[in-house]
Amino acid sequence: MNSTYYTLDVFTDVTFHGAQVAVFPQAETLAEESLLRIASELNLSETVFIYPIDSNTFKMRIFSPTGEIDFAGHPILAAAHVLAETGQLSLDGDYTSITFKQNKQDVTANISVNEKGAKFVQFTLQSDPVVDRYTPPSSELSKLLSIDESDIDHTNYHTRLVSGGLPYLVVPVKSQQAVRKARFDIKAWSQSSAPAMAAQEILLFSPKTNSADSNFHARLLGPNIGFNEDPPIGSAMPTFAGYLASHDHIREGTYSFAIDRGTTDKRRSLLHIEMDKHASRPVTLRVGGDSVLVSKCELFSA
Repeated sequence: MNSTYYTLDVFTDVTFHGAQVAVFPQAETLAEESLLRIASELNLSETVFIYPIDSNTFKMRIFSPTGEIDFAGHPILAAAHVLAETGQLSLDGDYTSITFKQNKQDVTANISVNEKGAKFVQFTLQSDPVVDRYTPPSSELSKLLSIDESDIDHTNYHTRLVSGGLPYLVVPVKSQQAVRKARFDIKAWSQSSAPAMAAQEILLFSPKTNSADSNFHARLLGPNIGFNEDPPIGSAMPTFAGYLASHDHIREGTYSFAIDRGTTDKRRSLLHIEMDKHASRPVTLRVGGDSVLVSKCELFSA
């Protein structure tokens, strides 16, 4: 049986930027054993399979080309956009709520449409981060990131191992240029203390960006990330919010900021974040962004 699917660029309002996601909005007809094969064939970061439960509740399964993923943020935006576009989700008022049941947790999102028809999706998460201040020294980090030790900037933020669901080694650097020039050195990694950590990915970021619409620039690197890859950062946002909240100068309250990934000539993404920090309570995180429908496709057999 043929299956219709859509591809979208997520966390962007410009075609051919952001992160690429494929969505199968009616996956009930697909055999279980075909899901990974389809994701491998499409070879995108994430392929999403949607199973309707009721008018505003949908089961969501997410696959990379190599296996199933329990949680990811980009598919939430992509799926909500497609369901609204196809009429499977009826938009009502300024905001329409939708619940996605992912393997790891249920996520509620709100979708709104502006006067030009552009769709903005925001979803809410709770992050109860585990923070470890024992990390490799800057001398080791600079070698495995192929940057100067002076590029690592502890003026306002500090290198920390943080898990807000998924663990990352979060490293602050002084500029977007330092983020962009970093190259992961697997040999230096293997000779450092880093492989003993729970985190096998580094979230490299700078509070100094080249864009007026973002407050942070970030990038993921690690032993399982290709040399020229610049993977999506949405799944790292609960950890990043927990990381920011772990600093004493981030006082209790609500913060709004934007974080970008990529460059203007290489699939730039822009994520809009709202973060609530309260003593002795998990960090509440609201992640929002635009998405662009790129193609409608048909899979002839599965």
